[in-house]
Amino acid sequence: RLCFPRFFFISDPVLLEILGQSSDPQSIQPHLLSLFDAVYRVEFDERQPDQINAMLSNLGERIPFEKSVVCTGGVEIWLNSLLTAVKDTVKNVIASMAQCLVDPEYDFIKGFVTFCGQAGLVGVQILWTKEAEVAIRKARVDRIIMKVTNQKFLDLLNNLIELTTKDLTVMDRIRFETMVTIHVHQRDIFDDIVKLKVRTPIDFEWQKQERFYYYEETDDVIVRITDVIFNYQNEYLGITERLAITPLTDRCYITLAQAICM
Repeated sequence: RLCFPRFFFISDPVLLEILGQSSDPQSIQPHLLSLFDAVYRVEFDERQPDQINAMLSNLGERIPFEKSVVCTGGVEIWLNSLLTAVKDTVKNVIASMAQCLVDPEYDFIKGFVTFCGQAGLVGVQILWTKEAEVAIRKARVDRIIMKVTNQKFLDLLNNLIELTTKDLTVMDRIRFETMVTIHVHQRDIFDDIVKLKVRTPIDFEWQKQERFYYYEETDDVIVRITDVIFNYQNEYLGITERLAITPLTDRCYITLAQAICM
């Protein structure tokens, strides 16, 4: 458990079962959801059964690893390697998504579907943060930029909603509906910011929002809320439904962030 702390999440009998079958890497499959948030199962190489090539969610989303995980040595050793591979893969996919957003001509609606669900979700949050902050910074000299940006967010929302009207798989429907849920909240926030006539990024009305920034130098995503700064941890989250976000949810985010920071 000290070598692989996530073993603290499972009971002693389950841990003993895993250790007792450590010579068979395939035996870890039933226990993955106890150790990872959304890794439902992993895909072993057909020719080399001690190598893991990809991870899959419960809805069947498959994400290949850039480098295969070799299941040799103690189970706690290669599970650490698996965890590293999961986080590195998610980080690289999100970085690829974020790098596309640098291009002002990039069509987000057509582009995000080529990435995994999590990358698209983080991507729309990075896009919203960037566009909103640029508009706020320029609002003092450009009288219409806030209105134009607000309309841009509304157009994006309508395009996302249009995607949900098509004949979709269960996975894609949940994916697009989650995007809509997140962006409805983002659009509502910016609509309020326009009405409150926020003109500087240091205004508390902007600072209290959950903001996502991508740093190209390190390929890191940084999450800011009030004076708290987090590194995005790149845990694989799969494709899951989200509850509607309310003002109370936002206040909970602030309270939890402040508590963690203390």
